[in-house]
Amino acid sequence: MFRSILRAAPVAVAAASALALAGAPAAHASHRSVTFCDGGSIASGDYYALVVHGTCTVPDGASVTVETQLYVTKGSVFNAITGASVHVKGNVQVGRGAALGLGCSPHANCATTTADEVDGNINSDHALAVILHSDTVKGDVTTLDDGPGLTCAPSPEMAAFTTLAMNGQPSAAYDDFEDNTVGGYISTIGLRSCWAGTIRNHVGTNILVSDDKTADPDGNEVVQNTVNGDLGCYGDSPAAQIGDSMGGPNAVRGTKLGECSAL
Repeated sequence: MFRSILRAAPVAVAAASALALAGAPAAHASHRSVTFCDGGSIASGDYYALVVHGTCTVPDGASVTVETQLYVTKGSVFNAITGASVHVKGNVQVGRGAALGLGCSPHANCATTTADEVDGNINSDHALAVILHSDTVKGDVTTLDDGPGLTCAPSPEMAAFTTLAMNGQPSAAYDDFEDNTVGGYISTIGLRSCWAGTIRNHVGTNILVSDDKTADPDGNEVVQNTVNGDLGCYGDSPAAQIGDSMGGPNAVRGTKLGECSAL
């Protein structure tokens, strides 16, 4: 089962990347339009497709629906770690060096918990950071080779995520999936970052954490997930662990494999 995920993940990301390049011009050619955010706030509204350049924030209280795809282009930031409502009816693609923050909860230092939705998949390829809190993703979450390298230095691109600031400074980059409901699988492969967490998610099929390395020795926390399929962790450094999360064991209907066999 996990061999098939390992083969499929790069293919899924490559296909999504190709769609990102091909989809926007095609949309321009039809009666529907693509909206480009070149920095600043994204107003409430119903968008056919949304392409993010620069740093774009969905402010508290805004309600944004994207009928097809959300693209966060190379080096850009999409910030919805706010009290906003976001619903993407297609896929979310996060480009090289880009950062996606979707969903808010007390675990992201927010006063309230949001209920953002993605009807398709979330894919990233060499992204800077992917942070998902309390979201519903009806498809899969696939990350491939994310992160800035093995460093916990503050990342200027993370400054948009104000609730994550540390002592007034931008946080380090990291990948984090907490309290999400994912209809398919979560697959995180080849991360090189400060920290990573896969915590309290409900997953319809499998979770795979493979070759993820973090500068923080408390990284790679895989805790208290509910998994209808298998949970596999291989070649991670540090090895997948509970860490200081104080969380309980993972509830796995299938098999716990590799480093996660004891979690």
